[in-house]
Amino acid sequence: MDDRIYKEIRTIINKFIKKDYWNSFCSADIFYFTDSKKKKSMITFIDAFFGESYGIQFFINYDGFNYVHDILTSKNPDMISIGDCDSICAILVSKEKLTEEDKKFLALNRVRIKEENNLIIYRFQKGFAQRIVNDKELKMVFERLNYLDSIIDNEYNDVKSAFEKGLSVVSYVDLANYLYSLSYIPLPFLEHNPKAKPVNENFVLEHKEETFINDECYLFTSYLPIIIKENGVRPLLVYFYFSESNRSYLKFIIDEPKKYFDYIFGILDDVFQNIGKPLKIIFNNRDFYYYSLKTLNELQIECERSDGFDYVDDNISSVISQVFEKTNDDVIEKESAVLLLMETLTNVLNELDSEIIKDNDDDTKLVS
Repeated sequence: MDDRIYKEIRTIINKFIKKDYWNSFCSADIFYFTDSKKKKSMITFIDAFFGESYGIQFFINYDGFNYVHDILTSKNPDMISIGDCDSICAILVSKEKLTEEDKKFLALNRVRIKEENNLIIYRFQKGFAQRIVNDKELKMVFERLNYLDSIIDNEYNDVKSAFEKGLSVVSYVDLANYLYSLSYIPLPFLEHNPKAKPVNENFVLEHKEETFINDECYLFTSYLPIIIKENGVRPLLVYFYFSESNRSYLKFIIDEPKKYFDYIFGILDDVFQNIGKPLKIIFNNRDFYYYSLKTLNELQIECERSDGFDYVDDNISSVISQVFEKTNDDVIEKESAVLLLMETLTNVLNELDSEIIKDNDDDTKLVS
């Protein structure tokens, strides 16, 4: 760990504390940067980090930009989990809230623990548990804090006025000449969609002769509140809901996000065989949508991506909450996690099946 860079960062943060910037700016005030290397980033002040601490958040890649886009535009932002977040957070933590890992981080940087405002810098990476930053990420924070410090120092009144009007501070930074230019405009469009993947010919051949069922399917994914000890990943819940037949299918993936695509068509194959091939699939997960889009279109299945599932939101929320209630935000070994999730999802599916049987019985009584 490069303690020199950490101390430079701490110097800037201490300056921000003295200038009371957290009373001037909040998480809704967005600083958007593009530098001469064409790297984009965003910075916001955090007034409540998990309700207790405060700090600064840096969004440095497309996953982070997509997360902000989804939070700002979603019909149901509560369904977006901490596992979806990709950012770096420089957080000021009180002594009593420090973890053993936090204390080790401070010791590596040769910093004495204080009663308040101990600077801890975390990396949130989509699909993983939070962790302490590495040297490369620490350097990234320092570079962007320097941008921010210069702009607020020199343009404070204009910046404050822009935020009061609901605008964003958008800047271009010339790294070679240490210059920047500013504009105060609405936030640029943030969403970045991946390219659609080629058709999976084997999957098409396997399912092209199957008869459609008269139903549409909602495919919802959510990270679960468990952290796998061996690799720090968060399991991903994959939930299919068929709205006409009221049938559900639950699956989980325990792997890092870049390997999810190894599982998609296997899961779809299982769903088609056990429930049927629907006329339409509506995705909340942009990666799953673009990965399978061309293949499903080849099968004449209509595809749509939506951040809100309208009238099925209550059903989806109910299932998600049941899974969450039976799991804890703990670090556990993979084998134990698999057993816990298998038992949990089986119990939830059994409850759903019981409700379907009850509904069918009630319908029969009404008809008779």
